[in-house]
Amino acid sequence: MLLFAFATDSWMMFVFLIPYCLGGIAGPALQAVISIQVPNTEQGEIQGTLTSLMSASAIVGPPVMTGIFYYFTKEDAPFEFAGAPFLLAAILMIISAFMAFYSFKKHKVKTSKTVVLKEE
Repeated sequence: MLLFAFATDSWMMFVFLIPYCLGGIAGPALQAVISIQVPNTEQGEIQGTLTSLMSASAIVGPPVMTGIFYYFTKEDAPFEFAGAPFLLAAILMIISAFMAFYSFKKHKVKTSKTVVLKEE
């Protein structure tokens, strides 16, 4: 997001899409780490909560970001900066990464589950 914020030419956006798309791997990996932390009887609850959070961000994000884009690109803006929504997104992502790191460190995150298969 930080790269998108400061891109000056359109070709840069295409180049920056490569690391941005690789970041999509983080979602399922984080979901797996979170699901390991709860008992099997609470898996539906945690998955529902995660989906609800993603839905809430999909509802709130677009109006907030377009409002910020409008504010920094309108004629009487304090200064012109079309990358402001991307900068805010980068800041929010950095804050959430620190919060997740602190939470995982504090709670000693498990990294794998032992799976026992019954042979019949």
